[in-house]
Amino acid sequence: MPQPDAILADLLARTAMADAAGPHGPDGPNGPYGTDGLLTDLLGPEVEEASHARREETTRLAAYLDDLAAVLRTQGGAGVRVLRHWLDAACANDRLSRPEPAIHGAAALYDYARDRTAEIAMADPASLLRIQLEGARRWAGEQLNPSGRRD
Repeated sequence: MPQPDAILADLLARTAMADAAGPHGPDGPNGPYGTDGLLTDLLGPEVEEASHARREETTRLAAYLDDLAAVLRTQGGAGVRVLRHWLDAACANDRLSRPEPAIHGAAALYDYARDRTAEIAMADPASLLRIQLEGARRWAGEQLNPSGRRD
């Protein structure tokens, strides 16, 4: 006899496949494999709530990316400079090789910086290129002048 957790996992997986297939055809909500054919009255509210949360999260992400693009496109490049500063503070361009106790914190900062970099890439790829170019120039300058002196 199948375990209740396995039945629920199968039901949720089939529901996700039905959601991905769209509202028409045999996998649609009214088809034999759709959400109406899969869900009991007991699970209906939870699935509807999860579906609503996914739509809300997608809407929030789209609004956030629009706002981020607007900041990045600020006249004079102020938005790019601020985000570059934040990425530098999160050690986006630093090496992860550090003494053992410090590596975990550095890795967490690096993950944070990578997530923000991905958001910038989705919002405004041209601004990400400007940020990367500025970082590359700064790194090259440090490599050419390792003592930090500005001759």
